[in-house]
Amino acid sequence: MTQKGLTWKLFALIVFNDTANSFAQLFMKKGLVASAASLTSFHALFDFVGANVGSPLMWLGIAIYSLSFFAWIIVLSRVELSVAMPVASTDYVIIPVLAVIFLRETVSPVRWVGILTIVLGIFCVSQSSTRVPATGNKR
Repeated sequence: MTQKGLTWKLFALIVFNDTANSFAQLFMKKGLVASAASLTSFHALFDFVGANVGSPLMWLGIAIYSLSFFAWIIVLSRVELSVAMPVASTDYVIIPVLAVIFLRETVSPVRWVGILTIVLGIFCVSQSSTRVPATGNKR
C-alpha cells in the first residue's frame, strides 16, 4: 500500500466523513424517544433499546454512520493514520455548530476558544503530512 501526503481531495473526504458522522450524531440525538437516565439494570437496557429501535431518525443516523464508515476506509487506505486521525477532528467543530443550530444548546466562549485551538491543530497536522521517503534499513 502506497501512502501519499494529504491532498485536497483526501482532506475533503475526511471533512465529508466528519460531517456525515456529525449529522448521524444529530439524527440519533433527535431520534431518541426514551431517555437512558433510568438505566439501572440490564432489563432497563432492553426497555431503552425497545423504546428507541423504531425511531426513523435513529435509523437515519445509523445509515449515515454506515456511509461514513466506507468513506473512512478509503481515507485509511490512502493516508497515514497519524495524519488522518488528527485531521478527522473536524467533527469537534461541526458538532457544536449543529448542536447550537438544531438542538438549541449553548456553547460557552471558553469552549469556542478550545474549538479554535483544535482548528489550528488540524491545520498544523494537515500541513505536516508530506512523507519522507525511506532510505533503506540502516543498522
